This record gives sequence, C-alpha cells and structure tokens, in this order.
Amino acid sequence: MEKRTIRKLRGAAELVTDAVDAATTEAQRAHEELARRPYAVLARIEPIAGPAKAIESLQFAITRIAYETVRAGNAIVGAVVTTALDRLEREPARPGAARPRV
Repeated sequence: MEKRTIRKLRGAAELVTDAVDAATTEAQRAHEELARRPYAVLARIEPIAGPAKAIESLQFAITRIAYETVRAGNAIVGAVVTTALDRLEREPARPGAARPRV
C-alpha cells in the first residue's frame, strides 16, 4: 500500500478515535449533570436523603464504568487499526496487485 494512503488512513483513524473520545466525554458530562437534578431534590427530603445519596453514588459508579468501557473499547480499536496499518506499511508492494481505492 502506498505510504501516502497509509498516512491518510492513520490521520482518519486518529480523527475518529479522538471524536469518539470527545463525544463520550461530553455524553458522560451531560448524563451526570442531568442525573444529579432529581437527587438534589431527594436530598432535601430528610427521610429518604440517606438512601437517595447511596443510590446516587451507585448510579454514578455504574455510569462511570460504562463510559470508561466505551473509551477503553475505542482505544483498543485505535490500537488494532494502528497495528494493521503498521503491518501494511512494512509489507512490500506486490507486483500486479490491485490498488485499493481510498
């Protein structure tokens, strides 16, 4: 594969990886902001304030794990793409091989 094509693919892969990371971070921020609202109301109701706080903590822990899993998956996909492109870059061009369209 031509080095120019590999450079373009690397750039595209990095852009996608960065975009997924940024979108995931923003989605988590918005999710947590919205989830805090009902808990703020429940915290003012004395008989249920304690249990509500415990549930809120659990919900936020689960939420963080979910978004961290998305980011970890994104990092794994990025690493796999980088490894594949590294391998393509090392392979010598085969005579007569069709050029992929990019």
